[in-house]
Amino acid sequence: MTPDLDRAGRAVAEYLRAFGLDPEDPVLERTPDRVARLGAELFAGVGVDPLPALTGSAVPEVVARGPVAFRDVPFRSTCEHHLLRFAGTVSVVYLPGAAVAGLGAIVTLIETIAARPQVQERLTDEVALSLERGLGARGVLVAATAEHDCVAMRGPRIRGATVRTLAARGVYAVEPGAAEARALAGLEGAGAARPAE
Repeated sequence: MTPDLDRAGRAVAEYLRAFGLDPEDPVLERTPDRVARLGAELFAGVGVDPLPALTGSAVPEVVARGPVAFRDVPFRSTCEHHLLRFAGTVSVVYLPGAAVAGLGAIVTLIETIAARPQVQERLTDEVALSLERGLGARGVLVAATAEHDCVAMRGPRIRGATVRTLAARGVYAVEPGAAEARALAGLEGAGAARPAE
């Protein structure tokens, strides 16, 4: 999808007017265009299937028979409730099935899923599901930890609090595989991961 930047810019100008601001004031006159271009970047994952990048990098499962852990991959996304940022890290553990993925492809997968209006719970589940489907992984555990501007900037205005979400599939959705996956993701002592529905 190609974003309509002119339409977005007009909408931002109207939004500013609704709060008594003048979008033609010299200090704000370029703001609608800037916000429109920002939106195109923040929502670049809308309508994009993340699987081709993952499956395109996959190689037959001959290099790894044990689990693969890729920890603390930075991400940022936009909360669909308030259009505010949430950002943190994603850790992935998967037990290869038919193929393994290039690490860059996992980063691209996470970035694509994050680049759309999101909630952290869904983002975590979508990454896990994509790894399971795209690689035929026998087990997947995804752990996301993030700070949310909607908590820091509005309502309780608490800074520094983090949210952790887990999604587990396949052998990592049940013990004893779940304990191994949690340890590899750096979640020692965490409660059992619940299977994604």
